[in-house]
Order: sequence, then C-alpha cells, then structure tokens
Amino acid sequence: MVEPSSANVPCPADAALIASLAKLWTHREHESNAIKNLCCTVGMHRWRALDLSQLHPGKDVRYCFWCSKIEVDGVIYEP
Repeated sequence: MVEPSSANVPCPADAALIASLAKLWTHREHESNAIKNLCCTVGMHRWRALDLSQLHPGKDVRYCFWCSKIEVDGVIYEP
C-alpha cells in the first residue's frame, strides 16, 4: 500500500471519522520499542480492524497498533 501525500485530503465524512477514531486510543509510539517504530517508519504497520459496520456501513477501517495511522478504505491517514 502506498501512503497518501500531504496533498491528499480526506472527504469530510472520512475526516470526521478519522478525528473521532483518533480519540479512541492514545498515540502508541512512546509505548512501542525502537524496532516497531522503525517498522512503521518504513511502512510496515501492524493493522487492527475495527468493526464499524453499524455506524459506517461499507467502510473498511483499520488502525496501526504501533503508531497513530488510520486506514480508511485502503487509504492511510495520520490524524
């Protein structure tokens, strides 16, 4: 997967979803070790799926357990 450039702005619905999801967990980079941080830096994230089918049907939402990145429908965002 390719991470979006800084010019890639999420649609308003995705932006609201990303902002609300960012509040669910804290920034995890300080909890991880240096190897995990290095993996996220080079794009090897540990994705965890969120079941939001009741709130946002049709959205595939995952978050990285090691950093603050969120993936919505295959596009990676950093809140």
